[in-house]
Amino acid sequence: MTIGVYAIIHKKSRKSYIGSSANVERRLTIHKSYIKTQSKFVPIGIKEDGVFDVEEFEFKILRATNSLDAARELETAALECFWDGNLYNKSPHSNGSTGTKRDSAAYVFGSQKRLADESFRKRLSDACKGKREIVTCPHCGLSGGGGNMRRYHFDNCKK
Repeated sequence: MTIGVYAIIHKKSRKSYIGSSANVERRLTIHKSYIKTQSKFVPIGIKEDGVFDVEEFEFKILRATNSLDAARELETAALECFWDGNLYNKSPHSNGSTGTKRDSAAYVFGSQKRLADESFRKRLSDACKGKREIVTCPHCGLSGGGGNMRRYHFDNCKK
């Protein structure tokens, strides 16, 4: 498992995609799968007018890093240096296919604000109450939630 920055290069057009991942080998395998099945976005938004074969691409690990944060910084730097018509990335920022970074502080603040409201916490608590069916195993007497007991315990009971 390699943490780092990778590139996918279309051999004929020399257009490329630069990405980062906590597991580069797995991520490149996913990109290859997208090309083979023509599902989702054929990696890197490359599908303009035809069907592509995996053999038309080069898959390279550009640099291994110690952390995902370092990989994302390196990816952003590479995108800013090479941002031109030969990249398939949507914008010169690293963070997934949208190419935009999300401000997580706004989400954290919103959830803290909701949970600080006593009426909201009460509604959450009430929503979780009363829906759980408790059943007992006829073989061993173990009690638990109905769905999990039927799904996992009844067929596998040791007694």
